[in-house]
Amino acid sequence: MSSAQAGPSRRPWSAVPPEVAAALRPALPGAIEQVIQTVTREVPAYSVGSDRVAATLRRGVGLALGRLLDLMGQDDDALAGWAPVYERIGAGEYHSGRGLADLLSAYQIGARAAWQAMSRTGVAAGVSPTEVAQLAEAVFAYIDELSSASISGYTREQVADAGRRERARTDLLTRLLAGEAGSDRVAALAEEVGWPLPGTVVAIVPRGSALPAVVPGGLVGLTRQGPLALVGGPVTPAMRGWLQRSTEPMAVGSEVPVAEAGRSAGHARALRGMPQPGSLLASEHLAALLITADAALGRALREQVLGPFEPVPHARRAPLLDTLRSWLRHAGNRAEVGRELHVHPQTVSYRMDRVRELLGTDLEDPQRRWLLLLALMVDQLDAGGSPPGARSAGSGVSDRPAGP
Repeated sequence: MSSAQAGPSRRPWSAVPPEVAAALRPALPGAIEQVIQTVTREVPAYSVGSDRVAATLRRGVGLALGRLLDLMGQDDDALAGWAPVYERIGAGEYHSGRGLADLLSAYQIGARAAWQAMSRTGVAAGVSPTEVAQLAEAVFAYIDELSSASISGYTREQVADAGRRERARTDLLTRLLAGEAGSDRVAALAEEVGWPLPGTVVAIVPRGSALPAVVPGGLVGLTRQGPLALVGGPVTPAMRGWLQRSTEPMAVGSEVPVAEAGRSAGHARALRGMPQPGSLLASEHLAALLITADAALGRALREQVLGPFEPVPHARRAPLLDTLRSWLRHAGNRAEVGRELHVHPQTVSYRMDRVRELLGTDLEDPQRRWLLLLALMVDQLDAGGSPPGARSAGSGVSDRPAGP
């Protein structure tokens, strides 16, 4: 056979004479079967013995090779009117669970098998070496066009699916925070995003503006009050270690039943404003959370219980309150108070004499001492200090309970 080129063209299949296509067409069914056998043998993702996979391959390969024969001798675009077909193939491969690398391997291996089958048929039919070379260029250029369209469909569906999953995660998180853990919709969403509903959860919020990209085992989303993650409880040593290693400080709410996730989120958000640096765990700051749960009540308690100190000038009032706080914590042990405040025990005695003048018999009443300690905690938190026994997860999360 002779080549009948009609001038330069940017599409390799136009250089292949139509009579070559006519010679190849009777052998097309055999070429299709060879491509299918080669792809299923050499690409593991397509080797499963599924009639559906085989039927899909046979239909796709048949369309592709039939279209290539139609294009020979023509300067038409390979995808003219056909791009949606191969984009759908790419989208379907994504939803089948096969990877993009599997799809591209199938195209490349299929192109090689198609070329081998066609070249053998062409040589037997008397196709010249030049035309065989033109046929090879046409086959591989054509398959590149098809694979590009399928890549586009695959990645577009992958992005769309990621968006759907993100919306589903946000919807699930919102519903859990609203207390809808027992609903059918929540169960369906949890299955969709692959997050099995745990029995208990803790909420994690950033003390800054953003959570890390990955929270181990976490359902992460953006709420109206900022980013938040729910993690199955309890807080494990592994989670504590992760908090220690994190470069971003976080606040971890209390462990609650999943149906009460919103309560843990509230505790976590309340911890954000605590004066201590680093990551904080609600389980180690229960007293502080309790006295800050109602700020107005806390202020009222402080004003009522610490009212006798108001007339004292601030420069003298602060040391008196610090000494009283330490004295209450150490059960009146002057030596311990002195060591904590770095003052002589005699100074402790002097200050406590002044405190007794202001409070009268309150120090002898256990109930009043308890109220005094609560009021002093409110005062310390409002002043930006650390309440007694508070610890920062960023400076060393401990598995031991917080001290008094």
